[in-house]
Amino acid sequence: MNNKRIVLEAVDLKKTFSEGNQSLEILKGVNLQVYEGEVVAVVGTSGSGKTTLLQCLGGLDNFNSGKVLIDGHDISKLSEKEITRLRNKKLGFVYQFHHLLPEFTALENVAMPLRIRRDTVAFSQKRATELLDKMGLKERLTHLPGQLSGGEKQRVSIARAAVGKPVCLLADEPTGNLDQETATSVFEFLLSLAADQNIAVVLVTHDLDLASQCGRIVSLKGGVLKPYEGK
Repeated sequence: MNNKRIVLEAVDLKKTFSEGNQSLEILKGVNLQVYEGEVVAVVGTSGSGKTTLLQCLGGLDNFNSGKVLIDGHDISKLSEKEITRLRNKKLGFVYQFHHLLPEFTALENVAMPLRIRRDTVAFSQKRATELLDKMGLKERLTHLPGQLSGGEKQRVSIARAAVGKPVCLLADEPTGNLDQETATSVFEFLLSLAADQNIAVVLVTHDLDLASQCGRIVSLKGGVLKPYEGK
């Protein structure tokens, strides 16, 4: 029996895309419970709906029916403003491309979510510095994104996602744009940061070697999630 609290949950989640007279049901009743500190990999073929699922879990995309609960909050009962506030406080997002702001330093990029919350500059920069240090980037605080390598940019984006102490990180192919060696390094930083901060991670990946290092692997197939049973 798992005594840890559920930080992210999908209950019978359904999502349909409509185009003209055609409708395509992408998610056909997805159920998922993610516990604090747990790392879950979501695998599946291209076009199976993995990114759509992640966006629905993060409140970035609407769904047709079912529920998404972020740390116990049913987002279908919240306004757009309330969802945005909840997302900023409870979730962190990491994408295949880093999406760093080019005119800001690594430190400023990581501190940004805290400044948006109106935390003080001193507190925001202290927290950002601590995380960048953990990510092995102590010497890169004042570097602009254009002065960083691909792996360094992605580590900065992970630190930015984690800076607000979210309950869960949602990561969509976070190493998909990196070579294998760099991808492995970045992935190890992600796992160690999650463990150190007790942050859950839901990771979409096509890399089964990386997925195998996660605590649990689920497969999205035919619009539903099932335990991964191997190739």
